[in-house]
Amino acid sequence: MDRYQFREAKEEEVPQVFQLVLERMKWMDARGVRQWNVTDYDKAYPPSYYEECRKRGELFVLEDAPAGELVCAAVLKERDARWSDDSPALYLHNFVARAGESGAGGAFLRLAEEYARKRGKRYMRLDSAEDNAALARYYEAHGFSEAGKCQEGLYKGILRQKRLTR
Repeated sequence: MDRYQFREAKEEEVPQVFQLVLERMKWMDARGVRQWNVTDYDKAYPPSYYEECRKRGELFVLEDAPAGELVCAAVLKERDARWSDDSPALYLHNFVARAGESGAGGAFLRLAEEYARKRGKRYMRLDSAEDNAALARYYEAHGFSEAGKCQEGLYKGILRQKRLTR
């Protein structure tokens, strides 16, 4: 049995997904990372947001199967207004991993890429804050390259994509 199970979230798991976000915000506070914790992220993306995504089949989780606990979650969308082309892509949003769960984020990305390939996608795409060098290095280490910039309100981001091979 594989340690991790990648799947759509169940209705009863939405509060657990939101709890992962709150825990990550506390982690950011403790490390002086200024991102979700200073932008009212939990108000912009409340539990009702994740529930709506779940109803549309867009909320995915990574479960540590032996422990029976969620360790990662993200919203996977078919379209993203921040991108100007219509290449077949899957867009990663609201990506969160449990702090201290080494390797879980990478496992989620790998399994999401497999899911995207099965759906005929050529790219996995996301954006990240332009002022977070550590996160930029993380995504680059997972094969995502810079593909442009985006801005929404005060948020300034870097568009990143990874070409998926079949």
